Amino acid sequence: MNEQRHAGRRLLHRELRASRTAPAVVVAVMLLAAVVGATALCLWTAGDTRAGAAAGDTVAFVRSAWEEPAVRATVALAAAVVGLILLALAVVPGHRARHGRTAGRVELVVDDGLLADAAAHAVAERCALAPSQVSVTVTARRARVRIQPISGVPVDERAAAGAAERALERLGFPLQPVVIVSSKGVLA
Repeated sequence: MNEQRHAGRRLLHRELRASRTAPAVVVAVMLLAAVVGATALCLWTAGDTRAGAAAGDTVAFVRSAWEEPAVRATVALAAAVVGLILLALAVVPGHRARHGRTAGRVELVVDDGLLADAAAHAVAERCALAPSQVSVTVTARRARVRIQPISGVPVDERAAAGAAERALERLGFPLQPVVIVSSKGVLA
């Protein structure tokens, strides 16, 4: 039983988090290309004396180009951008837009869009609004409910929050609703 529960948690974890394979492959390919290029350059210059002279010319060209501040700035900027992207991929949590829970022997994974639609439908029904006037964004712990009311008709924020909360709890995902009512309404 314990092994089955552990396998279920692993499966749930895998379904809720994004894979880091693509950035790892990009870094590995870049490192491999650098190693292969350096090895080829070493073998090429060691085997042929004319190649050594050509390599010397190439090194002289690179050194003269490196003396230009614009070239150094461009290389530094490119390295910084690549470094920041890789750092962000390493630090930012790789959550997919899904929520999951375990119910007995069953692991349930639900897309955030489904949760948002259920909450939006419940709020629109409770506040007597058209579905296009309610939008919901689901994050890890909250459901942001944005309401664009009919001009001149007040919206009860507590009732909207309660409707969203009940809808999400019925599905088994008790998220905290945050209701934002737009100051600009729509014409009925």
